[in-house]
Amino acid sequence: MAIKFQNARIRSTETRPVGYRYPVGLSLRPATALASGNAATNTTGGTQTIVGSDAVHTFTVSGTFTPSFTGTVEYLVVAGGGSGGGDAGGGGGGGGYRYASGFSITSSTPYTVTVGGGGADAGPTLGKGSNGENSVFSSITSTGGGAGGAGRAGIPSLAAGNSGGSGGGAGSAGSTLKGSGTPGEGNPGGNAIDYGGNDENGGAGGGAGAAGGNAPPAGSGGGVGGVGSNVAISGTTTGYGGGGGGGCNQGTVGAGGNPGGGGGPNNPGGAAGTANRGGGGRGGAANGRGGNGGSGIVIVRYVSTQNISTTVQTPVIE
Repeated sequence: MAIKFQNARIRSTETRPVGYRYPVGLSLRPATALASGNAATNTTGGTQTIVGSDAVHTFTVSGTFTPSFTGTVEYLVVAGGGSGGGDAGGGGGGGGYRYASGFSITSSTPYTVTVGGGGADAGPTLGKGSNGENSVFSSITSTGGGAGGAGRAGIPSLAAGNSGGSGGGAGSAGSTLKGSGTPGEGNPGGNAIDYGGNDENGGAGGGAGAAGGNAPPAGSGGGVGGVGSNVAISGTTTGYGGGGGGGCNQGTVGAGGNPGGGGGPNNPGGAAGTANRGGGGRGGAANGRGGNGGSGIVIVRYVSTQNISTTVQTPVIE
């Protein structure tokens, strides 16, 4: 069969051999095409769940998010909370909290995810706490919560709360030495009170939603932790980044900044911040250790039906 072309620059009068789909002079090359499909099928990373028409990838440990589509995602990045200071110490600050939508991603590109751990308590020395670790999604970094200051150490550098995503509360010997929060991620810790003798109260850790509470008047206990922030990215409204309550030598150790802050018994040490919610640890009571900070979390959410890149064979003229 003779093949004729209207374009004067492309001519062929050769007969197409048996079995050829295209005229002589044409061949197949792979090309990329977009077609609507379920983007969740080949998107990997974390634990995937389906919420309505969306897919949700939850990371409680570090990993990699690799999408099968080019588009935008919603994200939550919460860092680890700081630990509380010991012996009437300050509460740990909540882990830095960053949430937004419209983050652009590219198909088949791996995005690094780091989930920060909570700060460890100061151990049997009853000293200052430790900052939480940062959490990361691609170019988005949330800052670990600040440590709570030590209580009756009598050394200002140890009594000061550390700065972080949210700041740690001042230890009872540190008075106004609270830690600062990071703008856009959290709030400062609270001040402490030291009336001398056994009358000492630590400030609370700051939270994603509010500053840590100052220590109340003499004998009343430690400050109340700053509240966290609520978001429903996982499919359930959940609080993240609450601050730990302040420790005290008399009265009641301050409550954690629910949601996400430290909770539990008052004595002999502060309770740990909530794991995978970036909660700050509570300050220790008299002669008690501060609580550990809670680990962070990273969550990525997107619409399941997306234009997915596929490879097709397209005829081209050689």
